[in-house]
Amino acid sequence: MPANSDREGSKPPTAAEQYGKAQKFWRRKRGLTLRELDAMKVGYSYSMLGRMETGKQKPTMEGAVLIDQALGADGVLISLATAARAEPYAGLPPATPHFVGRKDALAELTTELIDKARPDRSTVTFVSGPPGVGKSAVLRQWANTHEKKFQLVLYADLHGFGPRAPSQAGDILEALLRGLGVDDTRLPSADEMRLALLQGHLRALDMSDKRVLIVLDNAKNSSQVSQVLPGTRNASVLVASRVWLGGLVMSSKAEGINLGSMGKFDAISLIRSFVGDERVDAEPDAAARLATLCGMLPLALTIGAEQVASNETLTISQHVDNLANQALELQVEDDVDSGVRAAFGYSYSRLNASQAQAFRLCGLHPGQQFSSASAGALIGVPSGEANRLLEQLVQYSLLEQVALHTFRLHDLLRVFAAEEAHRPEWTDERETAADRVVQWYLYAANAASWRITPKRPDHHIHLPPPPDGIEPPQFKSFDDAYKWCQQELPTIAGIAEMASKRGLLFPAWRIPVEFFDFYIHSRPVSAWIEGHELAYAAAETSGEPLRIAQAAEELAEGYLRRGSAPDLERAWRLDERAIEVCQDLEPNRFVAFAYVEMGNIEFERGNYAESARWCEKGVAVAQAAGAFIGETLSRTHLGSAYRELARFDLAIEHGTCAVEMLVRADDLHGVAFAAVPLARTHRLAGNLDAALRYCEQAQEAYKTTSDPQGFAEALGEKALVLFELGEHAAAKEAYRSALFRLRELDLRKVSALQADWATLTSDE
Repeated sequence: MPANSDREGSKPPTAAEQYGKAQKFWRRKRGLTLRELDAMKVGYSYSMLGRMETGKQKPTMEGAVLIDQALGADGVLISLATAARAEPYAGLPPATPHFVGRKDALAELTTELIDKARPDRSTVTFVSGPPGVGKSAVLRQWANTHEKKFQLVLYADLHGFGPRAPSQAGDILEALLRGLGVDDTRLPSADEMRLALLQGHLRALDMSDKRVLIVLDNAKNSSQVSQVLPGTRNASVLVASRVWLGGLVMSSKAEGINLGSMGKFDAISLIRSFVGDERVDAEPDAAARLATLCGMLPLALTIGAEQVASNETLTISQHVDNLANQALELQVEDDVDSGVRAAFGYSYSRLNASQAQAFRLCGLHPGQQFSSASAGALIGVPSGEANRLLEQLVQYSLLEQVALHTFRLHDLLRVFAAEEAHRPEWTDERETAADRVVQWYLYAANAASWRITPKRPDHHIHLPPPPDGIEPPQFKSFDDAYKWCQQELPTIAGIAEMASKRGLLFPAWRIPVEFFDFYIHSRPVSAWIEGHELAYAAAETSGEPLRIAQAAEELAEGYLRRGSAPDLERAWRLDERAIEVCQDLEPNRFVAFAYVEMGNIEFERGNYAESARWCEKGVAVAQAAGAFIGETLSRTHLGSAYRELARFDLAIEHGTCAVEMLVRADDLHGVAFAAVPLARTHRLAGNLDAALRYCEQAQEAYKTTSDPQGFAEALGEKALVLFELGEHAAAKEAYRSALFRLRELDLRKVSALQADWATLTSDE
């Protein structure tokens, strides 16, 4: 195993290492060896206990309680274990605990990423190879070993081979930006802006003589990687993929390393790291046979060796015989995958009934990673019990924990688990589990939406009590609900698709729809469109007019916000569909919203008279339907259309009415949204004091409701008002601040503000 000398002494001990030191102290205080502690039935083999004492493996909470009791540690180990379990990796995941060998590959990475790195250009290097060969382990090992040689290390998992489509450029860039410390208040919605923001941050770091390392794991192909390459001269990019990334070789002059199976010596060394020298030296032939059966692949070896280490009642030879029997029907000449499947099968067969059920059902979860609470819904147990089971699977190397109460499956293990779950004997279990997790997400999303916009009751529905066994989360605040939506956002489309395939059309429609108010606040346009396309398809399949209308007009709003010409055409057709399906129904808010969106599309096209005509229809329908938000939204946009037509009396009338209605309803986000265009109307009409008052009202409301883009837009309008008031210094300061904020959020708004400022200050 390569030394990690660059990092020794450079960082304080992790919580896992602190736990390990404490366990070792108490064990020695009691005069116990690792084997004697193992014999006290604390739930771990002596090899696991040894790894815990070096900080290479975190204890489960259940295990920590047993060990604390066995050693009489008076709760000390329980407290330290709690801290260790709560300690996620920030950015770059830690190196694999049992990494061995791969000296040639590591040396070649050092040559390409450090020795050959030039100060005037970026460097791209990739590692390719079949699944299970240890590409991610090589990336993590090299990056962690050489971390101090870089100014900064950023990491993103591209999910090239997972339960759903690979990560889109925006998702990858979001992960990299979060590694830079960019929080939600500064995260742009558009992909090109996220890339520009990443490039800007990296250029700002270019004052150092150290480079920045970007690690992109599990890439699908060259195109996926190319979309997120910053191209800054100080960036070294390290990629892992199952395929040879020839496109990167051509476009970025990338260097590639092809990773094959481990050599026999390294494979046996990996087994030794789990089983111990004593047992391997006693049965060298059996250890060599284990390595051969596992195809010399690290993933299979890790799982197979873990089983040998966890059960000393059997010899290595007996374990290998069992594994060989498992592999007998799978083994095909030159098919190393059969060894991987055999190792999976052998480990799976050694689980108890609860662990095995948890493992195979996790294979059904549509999320790239998942919480213990949602896994509990799948398994049919409370979240605490689910977390305990998942932690046990982590100990057997069948699952990876990525944060507190958050887990993921290696893509090969996910396929194996899903295949097991689809065996005929588990049909009832599988169907019930899928129903439960869909219902869990439905109730959780509904609870979150109520908490995010409690002042908009017509946006929400009251669900009946949840089915037996479903314990959805309860949100105590806006922040709790908002955070849950952020965490689950990548899973929503997958859950909707799962529901749709099972014929559960109501949740397939409703779950994405419940996220609409979250989308309005956070503007994740790509995820918005993906989820609502599924909701719209489910609604059309159901044939329910109101479902179709709601999904269609909310999806249209997503396309409208993305804003390209094809997007506007798609939005128009969706709005027409919403109106069409409701033509024989009573007036409703969805038709009102559709009319407003059509007015907004015409506004974007510069057809202000047509925009006003459609928004007038929106006002009329909303009033007839008693749709409060529909009316305020219609009047807000109608006021903007009349302003562009220079009909300021009507513009002020409708804009003021919208703001006053929202103030009476105590809908702060709505107040802010309506106040900014009204401020603009007053400014252009010459009512500067009123314009300033509405700008400040909008700023305060946007700040309270955690909408950074809205705040920046209000600040930009305020800058224009201040300039016209003659307060040029304050105006320039506000303008620079607004521009800085908007550059990270919406380039179209930047262009509009710059144009307004240029027009206003042209004579200065």
